[in-house]
Amino acid sequence: MARDPLAALARLRRLESDEARRALGEANTRLAAAEARSASAEAALSAEGAPGGEGDYGRWLIRGLAERDRAARAVGFAVESAEIARQGLAERRAAERALAQLREVRAEIARRKILRQGQLLLDEVAARLTLRE
Repeated sequence: MARDPLAALARLRRLESDEARRALGEANTRLAAAEARSASAEAALSAEGAPGGEGDYGRWLIRGLAERDRAARAVGFAVESAEIARQGLAERRAAERALAQLREVRAEIARRKILRQGQLLLDEVAARLTLRE
């Protein structure tokens, strides 16, 4: 029996969707970590006072602001990455749905062809019976 190329394509589409879901999960994990880092940096800036004099605080503040900025950039990158992963998953799901619709259409065409063949056989039998009478 010949292999159904649409079945093979459906398996491929499912694998692609699974991979896209995994990528989205990883992107969301990275986003949560980046947001936690950003919140931690922001909290450190808010909570820190002048611990040991202006010289120490000034040096700490420079590092703290730099860390906050790095964390904010990381959040931005993680948001973009998560959005790209979401779009990728949406595209994979759309491809799966399109393939499912194609398979349904082909199944309906095959069903109609079988019905037509059956009707042709019935018409042929009816014509033979009519000729005998």
